[in-house]
Amino acid sequence: MAFSKIAAENLGGSTLPALAGGSLTGITTGKVLQVQSTSGTHVTTTTSTSYADNITVSITPSATSSKILIIHAPPPNIHLNNTTNMFHASLFRDSTNLTTSGHNSSWGVYRIRSGEEMSGVAIHHLDSPSSTSSITYKIRVKVDNASLEGVYGHHGTQPCQSSLMAIEIGA
Repeated sequence: MAFSKIAAENLGGSTLPALAGGSLTGITTGKVLQVQSTSGTHVTTTTSTSYADNITVSITPSATSSKILIIHAPPPNIHLNNTTNMFHASLFRDSTNLTTSGHNSSWGVYRIRSGEEMSGVAIHHLDSPSSTSSITYKIRVKVDNASLEGVYGHHGTQPCQSSLMAIEIGA
């Protein structure tokens, strides 16, 4: 017997019945396979012109074809204690800087004057690590002038929240 199509209006109502996700077949891309995240008060005070770790999250992809979506919700404020300086916040995969746009391969670059605070900028990055080994993603910070102190992750004298999330997306 041949299968025939039935119009939705002939099913006894004006809406189609709900389908369970387990009933769907032939869908092979875009599935969220796992989520790893960390959040809290991740305050980094630095006078270093080399990057210092601020917040990290690790994930072990289940397939080399997986993509990892990284979402960083920054602290509300970045503070610089001295004269005008550049403050950098960058995303790293292990030791590789993934945020290659902007000044000195930084994503969040802030020019701040003495005693001022500035809002943090969220970082979103879709990575293709081609690995099934554990990977650590890090937000790292630095300043341009070693004699100046920059603080990432506080408001006035109070630390504030930030988070870093790694989401594995199946190919």
